[in-house]
Amino acid sequence: MAVPSPRPSWNLCGSSETLRLRGRRRPLYNSPRLFVISLNKKQPRAQLLPMRLPLLAMLLTVVLSSGAVLGQDTDELTLHGVVSNADGAPLLNATVRVQENHVALTDTTGYYELRVPRNGLPTRIDVEVRYVGKRTHRATLQVPEDSSRLRHDVRLPALDLYMDEVTVTAERARESVSNSTYIIDRAAVEQSQAFTLAGLLQLIPGQSITNPSLQGAQTINFRTDASGPYSRNNAFGVGIFMNGREINNNANMQGLNPVENPRVPFRSLEGGRFGDREYETGDTPGGGFDLREIPVGNIEEVEVVRGVASAEHGDILEGGVFIETTAGQSPWNAHLRRSGGEFNLGVNKGFQISPRHILNASLDYLRSNDDPRDQIKTFNRISSSLLWTSYYGSDRDIRNTLSLSYRTNVDGFKIDPDFDTRKRVFYRDQRVSFSNRLRLAAENVLYDEMTLSASGSWARSKSLLNEYVNPGVQPGNDTKQEGVNEGFFIPPNYRGKRKILGEPVSLSARLKLNRAVRVGDWDLNLAYGGDVSFDANYGAGRLINPRRPVPRNISSSRSTSFEARRPALVQGGAYVESTVSGTIGGHKLVSTIGLRGDSQHGYETLSPRINTRFYLTDHLSLTGAYGLQVKSPGLIHLYPGADYRDYALLNSYTGDVGESVYLAYTHVERDVTDNVQPMRSRRLEAGLEWSAQGTTISTTAYRNVTDNGITVQRRPEHINLPVYEMQGQGADGAPEFVDTGDTERVVYPQGYVTNALYTRNWGVELTASTPKIEVIQTSFSLNLSYNQSYYYNRSNSFNATDPVTKPENEIRYGVYPNTKQKSGRLQGTLTSTHHISDLGLLLTLRTEAFLYDYERTLDNSNRAVAYVNDEAEIVPIPEGEVDDARFDVLDRAPSEGTFRHYPPFAYFNLHANISKDIGKAVRLSFFANNVLNLRPRVWKNGRPKERLNQPPYVGMELRLTL
Repeated sequence: MAVPSPRPSWNLCGSSETLRLRGRRRPLYNSPRLFVISLNKKQPRAQLLPMRLPLLAMLLTVVLSSGAVLGQDTDELTLHGVVSNADGAPLLNATVRVQENHVALTDTTGYYELRVPRNGLPTRIDVEVRYVGKRTHRATLQVPEDSSRLRHDVRLPALDLYMDEVTVTAERARESVSNSTYIIDRAAVEQSQAFTLAGLLQLIPGQSITNPSLQGAQTINFRTDASGPYSRNNAFGVGIFMNGREINNNANMQGLNPVENPRVPFRSLEGGRFGDREYETGDTPGGGFDLREIPVGNIEEVEVVRGVASAEHGDILEGGVFIETTAGQSPWNAHLRRSGGEFNLGVNKGFQISPRHILNASLDYLRSNDDPRDQIKTFNRISSSLLWTSYYGSDRDIRNTLSLSYRTNVDGFKIDPDFDTRKRVFYRDQRVSFSNRLRLAAENVLYDEMTLSASGSWARSKSLLNEYVNPGVQPGNDTKQEGVNEGFFIPPNYRGKRKILGEPVSLSARLKLNRAVRVGDWDLNLAYGGDVSFDANYGAGRLINPRRPVPRNISSSRSTSFEARRPALVQGGAYVESTVSGTIGGHKLVSTIGLRGDSQHGYETLSPRINTRFYLTDHLSLTGAYGLQVKSPGLIHLYPGADYRDYALLNSYTGDVGESVYLAYTHVERDVTDNVQPMRSRRLEAGLEWSAQGTTISTTAYRNVTDNGITVQRRPEHINLPVYEMQGQGADGAPEFVDTGDTERVVYPQGYVTNALYTRNWGVELTASTPKIEVIQTSFSLNLSYNQSYYYNRSNSFNATDPVTKPENEIRYGVYPNTKQKSGRLQGTLTSTHHISDLGLLLTLRTEAFLYDYERTLDNSNRAVAYVNDEAEIVPIPEGEVDDARFDVLDRAPSEGTFRHYPPFAYFNLHANISKDIGKAVRLSFFANNVLNLRPRVWKNGRPKERLNQPPYVGMELRLTL
């Protein structure tokens, strides 16, 4: 049996974006994964550019020269035939692919013709045919020795429940070299009943199935069990691409100044609260993109890369999600979904304007009400998009795809008149985006196919916090200048407000060229190109009224204008990559080797990446990968804004404002960033896969080290405050005061945005799947994953609230190492799919097993490793003197390591989904999470402490295809 040839992942015309009548092509949005050679530490631009750019130029020269010197055999095999639907009607613009690189489109009669050079052609060739809304056809054909023509006609059945098999889970990408790449196809999208991309990604191994949670921002983490800022950085580093356009959170500044509260940095305005119900925040500055913004109704395919990504993609840290929406003629598709407090309505259609022009339109509306009993907290989303696909040239070898979209999100929070003292948080985001991809297929020395794309987006974001507060009379200040000033007094009760108005703008352009050559018995698919991006925010900024502050920031916050400062981030990169396939000792080897160079706000990085697959037999293969990936800081990291501190010099309130005084010294720290650099992730994995007769078993072990994680670190600084004294009252009763000329030194902790977090994640993943077992009409899929995370803050901390008085040594504070933590989780999912195709009936059961979950903090010494003196300098204590008696005054309570196995037992959950096609036009679906209401209790001291699993959640969907 011939070994299947791993191919780059791409979609077809009807499904996405590939075309040409003759010649070769490369993958659509994510070439086979990579493998790596070496790592380069970030250095200043001046040192790196002379060294690295010539290296990239040299590699590019080798790539081009290799293609120039290789000739082509004129002997060709012509593959031709007709592609039609199940009823025999011809399909226009169906995409036919042969041996990875050769692609053709069908004409109005469904006919295609594809010429493949015989030079090095194997005796059997792989053929793939795709069309929107149809089942993909794959076949292996015998190459005739005595004929130059081979006919292959194809009938594509509709993508419905009457097919022989239906996919309901994420499957490992067949064309990918890596075991860490998964595909969610259109059939799985329809069966997921997901409202957002976050719900759809629950199909990926290692993710848990949860009830929709649409009242707060949704993000995704890959291969980590770390929490807090480590989890936030992981989500920030997951790249999302839709139709070739990158969707990121770089320009999101909808948050407070991160140094105001270093314990909880990069936070938005807080979540809402009503009675005993609390809600997550609606925005994620410095974190992952809010996946609630992406509907799934018009998604054709999602590719998820959790390992080493292609060198084509930069500015990603932990992996990528590559989305292709429907592009091609398709019938009217509408769905109506109702579950709990959620209501979703969507419709899309592909219009064949002419044989060379197709327009795809989609509209989606989502409303989520947290509690159907009231209308206090709601989330609303309206999304619309247009995708115009055009073909040019006699062979239709030029394709242009123009995409326009508009989306608006509203996190609504109504204040009940009976509860008008409650906190109200409101988020609204409106976004317009565009992208254009031009693909040109041509055979020349430089490329077989060239792709040029440009994209951009503009958004208007509003965050509002409105809360009734009653703090009593408090002093306040609104000056933005350094020095002594007279403040004011804030009323004892009022409704405090705080707004953040942002206008994030993102622009990007990409160039990609592909060249396929053959050297002896080896096939080389070469790809090279580059990209540049621009992110900025021109909003009004943080609007704060110091005379009516929220209670947690009585006097320290000031308004900050984004528009005035015009924060911007420009970055770019170039890459070269080659997928090499051939045989060694009779065993097939496929490797993708790439090198990428990035320039990100003054830092240059070289990222080598390699993925490889070696076939031990026709059914058994080994995989391996290694790579470096980097992620630039966002605007919230680079432009946090100034930090203001008000120190009271005199504070006397008598009940009469005219006879009271608040004199303060305002200290302003304009720059609170500390040389923030891109975050880095070094990734290593190895795997084994066995596949035969439709059954696949694979296992992957990985180790990912993320360094330079972004956080806020406090450092000691000092200021000399003037001393003032009261001098009585003037004739008008106003207090009088005088500067004594003395000063008082104050040492305080100043927060800075910096790189200090370290995370090491390692784990093992096992997946297995079977084809449909005809006797029981059921197929099975199993995934089991274990992940362990080790994480800590590399910098030291000092206790600024507990000064030490020891004038002879000028010791003010002790400095201590941060606590290191570990956590891990073992979980699995077994999916059984009972499918009776004759009836168009599908029953899916997903059993989740939560087998082991733990958290551990490591021992931490009570001894200081340094101290802070009167000059706010950190003085290291030599290692041999750490236990010296003169530093006993710095002792703190020792931190003993802790271990928490929670819950102390394994538990399970069961989810069900049943779908029935009624003819070809109607599908009814019913789904239930935790269908058996499995909610085990955790007991503590003889009393129930918590119930595991979420309560049952049910819903229905009506889907029409007209």
